[in-house]
This record gives sequence, C-alpha cells and structure tokens, in this order.
Amino acid sequence: MKRSVKPDPLKPGDSVAIAAPGSHLTREGREYLRRAVSTLEGLGFHMKATPDPFRKDHYLAGGDRERADELMALFADPDIRAIFCARGGYGSQRIIPFLDPDVIQRNPKIFVGSSDITALLVYLLEVCHLIPFHGPNVATKQFLEGASHRTQASLRETLNRGIPGEIPLCKSLRTGIGRGKIKGGCLSLLVTTIGTDYEMDLGGVILFVEDFNEPVYRIDRMLTHMRQAGKLERLEGVIFGEMVDCQRGQGVDLETVILNLFHDQDIPIVIGFPSGHGRTNLTIPLGVEVTLDGSCGRVIFNENGLAIP
Repeated sequence: MKRSVKPDPLKPGDSVAIAAPGSHLTREGREYLRRAVSTLEGLGFHMKATPDPFRKDHYLAGGDRERADELMALFADPDIRAIFCARGGYGSQRIIPFLDPDVIQRNPKIFVGSSDITALLVYLLEVCHLIPFHGPNVATKQFLEGASHRTQASLRETLNRGIPGEIPLCKSLRTGIGRGKIKGGCLSLLVTTIGTDYEMDLGGVILFVEDFNEPVYRIDRMLTHMRQAGKLERLEGVIFGEMVDCQRGQGVDLETVILNLFHDQDIPIVIGFPSGHGRTNLTIPLGVEVTLDGSCGRVIFNENGLAIP
C-alpha cells in the first residue's frame, strides 16, 4: 500500500483559497462567502482566490470541466497552501473524471470540506494518496454562526498541529478497543463511491460516518448496501457522527438499527462524534491512525495529518 503524503501545516500569513466544486452559491450563500473570506482572514490567513459567486449552471457552480479546471489551478498554484470548500449540496463527484492525480500528488496541500465534498475526500485519499481533512464548508451558516467558535477553533488548531484539540466523549454503543486508520465522511456519499475507481479500502479501518435528515430506514439501507458489497467485513471500529435528524422512524431508533446491523462483529461502536452536519463540525484528518475506546466513548488521534517534523 502506498504511503499517504501529508501536507504542510498552515502558519499566519499563508495564502488560502475557497473553491466551489459542487453546488452553486445561493443568494444567502454569497453573503456567507463574503463573511467566510473575512473570517479566514481574521484567523490570520491571506485570501488569494475565491470562486465566482455568480457562476451557475442549473444547480451546479458552473460546468463540470470548468469546476475541475478551477480546482486543478488551485492545486497547481505554488502560493496557495490550503483549499477550503464553499458549500456541499451536490456535484463534486461529477468533476472527478477531469482531475489530474499527478498534479495533485506533486502539489500536496491542505484540502478541507464535508457533506457532498466527501466524494473528493475519498478520491484524494484513495487515488492521490493525500491526507485530506473532513471539516466545515466555509460559506455556510454552520461555520459562521451558532457553535462556530468551536468549529473555527478546531479548524485553526487542526491545520496548525495536525490533530484536533479536545474531543468530547461519545456515547458508547459497543465496548472494546480498536486501532486503525480513520476513513469516511457523509454516509450517503460514501455509498456512491462503491464500484468506482476510487472506492475506499476499509480493511483494518476505523470507519467514520455521519449524515443529515436521512430517515432510519435509509441509514439501514445504505449500511446494508455497504455490508453486502463487502465493505464492512474487516473494520476495527465504527464512529458515528451526531446523525442530525436521522434518529427515529417507523417505530425504531437508529441505535437499535446500528446494533442489529453490526450484531456479528465484535468491534467498538460509538455515536455522537461532533464532526459533520451538527452544531459543531470538528476538523479531522482522514487516513491517519486513531484509537477508538468503546468502553468510555473516546476517540484518540495517534498520528497527525500534517508534515510536522
């Protein structure tokens, strides 16, 4: 297995950029983009480039090749040290055929996003062998309001130190201790990577999944599909996010469904990890080794995600 490359840490004054690889920005989103630029500059970074806030191709932020070319230009720019995604929505998968993994591998840099961006996180890790970061999309209410101080603090700390700061305890669904590389993201996007050239290798992995507004039966269906596709057989543990608005449906709760689906696997399982669509979206590196202690609900990052001596 090829060793993944870690990008360099961010330091004050570094140039960063915002990309829109999927959905276009709504009118509200354009105002969020303006505030995101101000917020990132307030965190000490120099904003070098932003997407055209008025570009739109139906529900996408421009044509597929146009969005891919923009992202490749950001990777190729030697001055840009980090790329943040504006929002989720839909469309990131569509640009993958037009990306150049050789260019990305020659220009490793921090890449942050979540939700629909999960497809790109998987691609970067599995094909480009670059450690990506599951974290906030910056032109969003979640990043700019509510519990944003924790979300912003986590982003700053993780991109400086390579590991998140304090992580609260999760609810334990099954005890035990598992160790392995953490991979995952938004469940509904992870499922769509199965059968592609960039689907995840989950052998010996701690799987992280989260989602938003999916009824329990759909969570059941997606996990069942992953199981029947052979993707869950060799896991060392499972971390569920807060699973916002996914908790109940048809008279059964999500935790019962999870335990039923993993009934024959003796691995630790926790729920409530604050990264995803919840009030707080901690920034975490993917593809690094973690320990999952299901006895107390603790997630420990044993390895950082940056090239720190």
